[in-house]
Amino acid sequence: MCNCNSTGDSINASIPLKVDFPSSFLWGAAISSYQTEGKNYNSDWYLFEKERKIEAASRAANHYELFSQDFKLAKELSLGAVRLSFEWARICPAPGVFSEEEINHYKEAIQTLNILGIKPFVTLHHFTNPVWFAQSGGFKEPKNIEYFLGYLKRIVEEFKDDINNWLIFNEPLVYVYNGYICGRWPPGVKSIQTARKVLANITSAYMDGYKEIKNIYNEDKSNSYVSLVNHIRKFSPCPSFNFGQNSISAYIKDKLSNYDIINYLTKKSCLDYLAVNYYCKEYVKFKGLVGEECTHQFHKERKNYLGWYIYPQGIYEFLKRLRGYNLPIYIMENGTAEIEDALYKDYLFSHLKCVAKAISEGVDVRGYFWWSLIDNFEWDKGFGPRFGLIGVNYETFERRIKPFAYTYAKICKENKVEI
Repeated sequence: MCNCNSTGDSINASIPLKVDFPSSFLWGAAISSYQTEGKNYNSDWYLFEKERKIEAASRAANHYELFSQDFKLAKELSLGAVRLSFEWARICPAPGVFSEEEINHYKEAIQTLNILGIKPFVTLHHFTNPVWFAQSGGFKEPKNIEYFLGYLKRIVEEFKDDINNWLIFNEPLVYVYNGYICGRWPPGVKSIQTARKVLANITSAYMDGYKEIKNIYNEDKSNSYVSLVNHIRKFSPCPSFNFGQNSISAYIKDKLSNYDIINYLTKKSCLDYLAVNYYCKEYVKFKGLVGEECTHQFHKERKNYLGWYIYPQGIYEFLKRLRGYNLPIYIMENGTAEIEDALYKDYLFSHLKCVAKAISEGVDVRGYFWWSLIDNFEWDKGFGPRFGLIGVNYETFERRIKPFAYTYAKICKENKVEI
C-alpha cells in the first residue's frame, strides 16, 4: 500500500493516493491543564519550580481564561474531539475540600465543547498533584490513594452526564521515571525502590478507580469508557558493537516501558480501550542491564527541535503489535516541536500514512489526537518547544493558527489522507 518508513520527498513521490479512514474515526488534539492554564499555584510543580529556581509555567498559555476561544479554534480546525485534563490541585485545595468554583469552571469548559459538537476525553491525573498531597508523601504512601479516589469519585459523579471517556492517569511510567528515578520532575527523588512503590500504588489506584467509575455509571456501564494513557517509544540498540549487550538493554526497555503495564491491566480486565502516545525512537546502549539513551551523532533519523529521533514506521509497528490485545486503540498524543512549518507537515503526513496502513491491515484504531492543540509549557523543557496546532504569543496570549494546522484540518474534514 505505501512505505511509511520515510519522510520528506517520498510523501509526494509517484501517484498520490487518498486513503479513507473509518466513518466514525475521531480526529482531535490534546492539552493538559498545568501546561496551558496558568496560575496553578496549589500544584506541586509550582512549588518545585520555586525550589529548583527553574523556568516556571506562570500564566502558561492562559487557557484557563481563554478556553472558549481555544475550543472555537478547535472547531474551526474541524476537530471532532479534544483531550484535556482537570487540575486536581485547583479542585481540591485541601484534603477532603472541593472548590465548587473550580468544578463549575470545568463544567463550563465541558459544556462549551459539547455545544460545539466536540467530544471531550478527560484525564484526571496529568503528572501534577496538590501541594498538600505531595507533602503527605504522594503516591509513595498507600494510604494516600484514598485521597485520589475521593477526587475521582466526586468528579465522575459531577460530570457523568456530559463525559463518557475517562483517562485516569497519563503516562504513569513517564511520571515515575522522571520524578523518582532521574529526579528531574517533582518530587526530585532518585530511588528505584521508591519508584517501584509509587508505580505499584498508581496501578492499584487505577484499578480501584476503574471499578469506581463503572459503579457510578451503574447499569449504564456501557456508556463509560475508561483507560490510562501509556507512552510507547521505539527502543533500538545503539549500532556500536558490544557483543549484543545493547540489544538486551533495548529489549528490556521495550518490555518494561511499552507493554508490562498494558499486559497487567488487560489481564485484570480493566482497560476498555488502549490509549497510547507515540513520538519518536530512542537508541539504547548497555549500562546496568536496562541501559541508557545513546546520543551519538551517527544515527540516521532526522532529529526534531528537542533532539528526538523521528521514526514514523514505529507507530505502524506498535499498532500491529497492539492488535493482539483485541481492544480498540486511540492514539492520544502524536506530534512534534519544530522550527519550520514544512517539518510539522512532514511529521504529520508520515505518521498518518503509517496509521492508515495499520487500519487497512485490520487494526482497530478509533482516533488520532495531535499533541497539542495550542503551544504549551513543556515541563522541564520550558516554553521553547512549540507543539501546538495553534501558536501562542506568551506575552500577549494572542492565538495564531499555524499553516500546517490547516493541512490537518483538511484531513479531519475529509476523513482521508493523501499518501
